[in-house]
Parts: sequence; C-alpha cells; structure tokens
Amino acid sequence: MHPPAIAATRLFYGTGVGLLLGVGFALQAGRLPQTQPPVLLAFFGLALVLIGAGWSVSNGVGPLARRFSYETDDEMASRVKEEIDDVQHSESVNAKWAALEANVLAKDLRQEE
Repeated sequence: MHPPAIAATRLFYGTGVGLLLGVGFALQAGRLPQTQPPVLLAFFGLALVLIGAGWSVSNGVGPLARRFSYETDDEMASRVKEEIDDVQHSESVNAKWAALEANVLAKDLRQEE
C-alpha cells in the first residue's frame, strides 16, 4: 500500500487532468467559455487548483503537505510502537511515584497517631 501523500497526489493530478480533458472536449464540441454561467471557466480553474495541490503535496510544500505523510506502513507501525512504549513507561513511572507518595503519607499518619 502506498503512503497517503502518494495516493493524494495521484488523486489530485488525476482529477485535475480529467477536468482539463473535459474542458478540452467541451471546447472541441463548440462550447464557448464566456457563456452564462461560466461553468467551463470554473472547471478550468478547478483543474488548475487541483493540479497545483497535487504539485504541492508531491514537493512537500504548502498546507496540504503537512496533512499527508510519506511514511510507509512499517515506519508508521514502528513510530506508533515507540509512542506506546513511551506512554507506558511514563504511566509506570507515575504509578511508582503515586505508590511512594501513598506510602510516605501513610507513614506520616501512623506517626501522628
């Protein structure tokens, strides 16, 4: 399976090229871009935006590049495993501190009685 960034890039490029193809067929059929409403121009603009979004994701620039990672499944699995291990270690340390504090407080209560 491909990383999400590659899938998103293919989706953006494919949709953009498909829209450009549709605009080309419409122009070939004799449709004018100036007609009301300017649907042909809207499709052309959307195609350019989608191709630009695909380019930005593939080059790692822009806001969409941060949304889609290039991590493979193995890299993601190892990163998640490391994060889980860190959380478990932190919880273990917190539990030991809580037990130590409870012992100290119990000892102080026994001394006061």
